[in-house]
Amino acid sequence: MCIATERRPMIAFLALIAATLTIACTSDHESAGARGFYAEVAVAVEPHPGDPLARFRSGVGRSVIRWWYAPDPARWRWEFETVGTGIDDGVLLTVADGDHAWEYDVRANVYRRVVGRYASLGAEAMALPLFSAPVGPVHAATVDELMAQWRERGDEPEVALAGEATLLDRRTQIVELRAPGGVTRAFVDPERMFIMRWAVEATGGGQSYHAEVTALDYEKEIDDTRFVFEPPPGAREAEPEATGACSGSSPPGGGAAFPAEPGFLAPAYAPPGYRTVGTGSERGAYGCDPVAVWALLEASDGSQILLRQRFRPGDGPSLDGSWEAAAAGVDDAHYRHSDDAVLSLLWRAGDIVALLQADAASLAELVHIAESASLVPDRSR
Repeated sequence: MCIATERRPMIAFLALIAATLTIACTSDHESAGARGFYAEVAVAVEPHPGDPLARFRSGVGRSVIRWWYAPDPARWRWEFETVGTGIDDGVLLTVADGDHAWEYDVRANVYRRVVGRYASLGAEAMALPLFSAPVGPVHAATVDELMAQWRERGDEPEVALAGEATLLDRRTQIVELRAPGGVTRAFVDPERMFIMRWAVEATGGGQSYHAEVTALDYEKEIDDTRFVFEPPPGAREAEPEATGACSGSSPPGGGAAFPAEPGFLAPAYAPPGYRTVGTGSERGAYGCDPVAVWALLEASDGSQILLRQRFRPGDGPSLDGSWEAAAAGVDDAHYRHSDDAVLSLLWRAGDIVALLQADAASLAELVHIAESASLVPDRSR
């Protein structure tokens, strides 16, 4: 059976926490005593149970959020940076000036203006609109009031206090929310009504994740230039805010050895005995065309080869000292052996950065796959 998946550019935990954010950070009244601040938030996401690419995931995914917020009017700058993931490393940026917002993907060097969507939020804008973590200020005057709001929703069968903890030298109260899908713990600073940590322990096939404030400069005056977006040199502007959902599409197909996706590489060779068992794509924040694709091949003995590709014009991902230059007839080829016995080969073809990973194939075979690949004509890019 072939597995096909599609997702938006945010990592998996973002979809999981969207509903939570609405509870924690919004209400029917204005926030009492909103303060400007700068915060850094560390995010860790456990692999999803049943992930077809689990063999090639290197432990827990980790990212950092840098967050500047100023009230009256509500403005923010939000930088979501992922490191250590290879071709996916980079920064996703949102800047809101009180009336409009700009979104920018450093990897694709594409930005767009979001019209009007944030202007009506007012104090509710502290629930960051696109890439949010369920930490930060809440619209409740006390922990009891916050717990009452959660109980009123009725989605969590149990909401109760579960002790105290000290984070960044601040006393926090732990609010525990228990539901059939697992337990969530919110660590709330009762003086500032600021969630300092949000930890989800999922059960029954759910995905666990953890977000924690690791640095906080509270009641800080933020320089107004933080909320001004200037397109970087060479950046491409996309159409303002998509007006509807992307139309459905079938999984990539048509390649002799690997599926073919317009705008990406299609290798003509695969080692004997391997067949495609899964494909997937990631749609960009700025349109319906894929910005990344993957294809998973498997042999009868269970050995696997994964090809991942991402649209990255300009600079590629930074490589640490574990990578070595590879003798191959492709551009910027590097390889490495990881501690979990996975062999990786990374190279560039125009604006595409490609990564092959294998648990049994040789470097010569990966080089052969890379050298056999050609770009499929693009539909729109």
